[in-house]
Amino acid sequence: MQFTYNLQINAPIQKVFALVDDEQNLKLWMDGLEETIYPESLNRQNPVGTKFKQRIREGRRIAEYDGEVLVYENPTHLAIIIGNQQFTMQVDYRFSAKGEWTWLDYSATMVGGNFFMKLFAKLFAPLTRRILDRQMRKLKEVAENSSPYQMHSNAFAAAK
Repeated sequence: MQFTYNLQINAPIQKVFALVDDEQNLKLWMDGLEETIYPESLNRQNPVGTKFKQRIREGRRIAEYDGEVLVYENPTHLAIIIGNQQFTMQVDYRFSAKGEWTWLDYSATMVGGNFFMKLFAKLFAPLTRRILDRQMRKLKEVAENSSPYQMHSNAFAAAK
C-alpha cells in the first residue's frame, strides 16, 4: 500500500523543510502529534540513523510509534521509517525550490505488516487518504501563513 501526494507551497524551501524537520514544528500541522522523543540523542548536523518515538493521539488513546531517520539532506530530502508491532511505513519527503515557492513530493509506503494489517490498510485507504489530504493542506497553510517567529526557531535557523 502506497500513498503519494504532490503539493505546491508558496513559501521558501528552507521554511517548508523546517516544518517537517523539527519536532516542535511538526505539531503545528500534524494532527494528533503529542510528542517526539529521542531516547538517545539527536545530532542535528547528521541525524541519519537517529531513532525516535512519536506519540500520536488517535481518538481517545495515544499510540506510540518507533521511528528512525533514513535520509537527511537539508533542505531537499527527509526520509524516515516509522511503525509499531502491527505495521511499518517508510515516509519520504522530497522538496524542490522553485524560486520563492516549494514543490513537495510525499510518499508513504507500507513496508511491513501482517496479512491482516495489509488488508485493513486497503479497506481503510479512503480514510487514510482524507487524513493525508487534511495534513498536507494544513502543512501548506502553516508554511504560507506563519512567520518564521511562530515556528520553532532552532529548526528554521538551522535550515538557513
